[in-house]
Amino acid sequence: MTLPPRRTVHHTIDVIRVLVWRDQKSRYTNTLMGVVWAVASPVLFLLTFYLLFRVILPLNIPNYASHVFVGLVVWSWFQSTVLDSVGCIVGNPGAVNQPRFPIAALPIAVAASHFVTLLLTLPLLVAILWFEGASVGPALFALPLLLVCQFLFVLAVAFLVAALNVRFRDLNYIAPILLQLGYFATPIFYDLASIPPRALGVLQFNPMLGLMEGYRAVLIRGEWPDPAVLVAVFVGSALLLAATWRYFQRARSGFLEEL
Repeated sequence: MTLPPRRTVHHTIDVIRVLVWRDQKSRYTNTLMGVVWAVASPVLFLLTFYLLFRVILPLNIPNYASHVFVGLVVWSWFQSTVLDSVGCIVGNPGAVNQPRFPIAALPIAVAASHFVTLLLTLPLLVAILWFEGASVGPALFALPLLLVCQFLFVLAVAFLVAALNVRFRDLNYIAPILLQLGYFATPIFYDLASIPPRALGVLQFNPMLGLMEGYRAVLIRGEWPDPAVLVAVFVGSALLLAATWRYFQRARSGFLEEL
């Protein structure tokens, strides 16, 4: 695989920067609360789960608010990126029609923009972790590794759904259903101890499960994530990204015809 010229790389980075800025700016335009909605949405889900599974039907999970909020923030980055990536090509026919426009910048910008949204929630996450007495230690240095692993996985799925939806528009309706199933198949508001052994054997193939447990180990318990799981997620995500990037590059030649 040949690397693109340096000028092309710089142009693509500039386009991604502009797209991310435009998305962040337009997302909260004409709303009363503005960027506060980036934090308000996961907080509302946190309050709902806390009321249900800490007060009404307690699951007896330590540091439950931290447990849920970490899960919500991590999952929201993945879910929001996938949903927006589904339509990022078909929703921008004018950009795709431009000869020098880097089409790959569209799904990359979606993933990057929702990563920025994740960063906006960090102050509240830190406050919740501090309030519940989460442990902080050297394991915090593993956090960038977890973010890189998740970015690779999120971007891999973004390339796949963006290209597939150009030809198969049904994906626009299928993706939310699959994400809803993934939401309940990932321990966001419950923990691994609640999963029967037979189901756990299947769910362990879910990359988001390993990532989420890694984040919780680092942020809540102050422990290093399982290195075997981290390596498996990194290698698997990198291979998946290479495959979906290859598919995206092959499919892009037919985007104009399909649009």
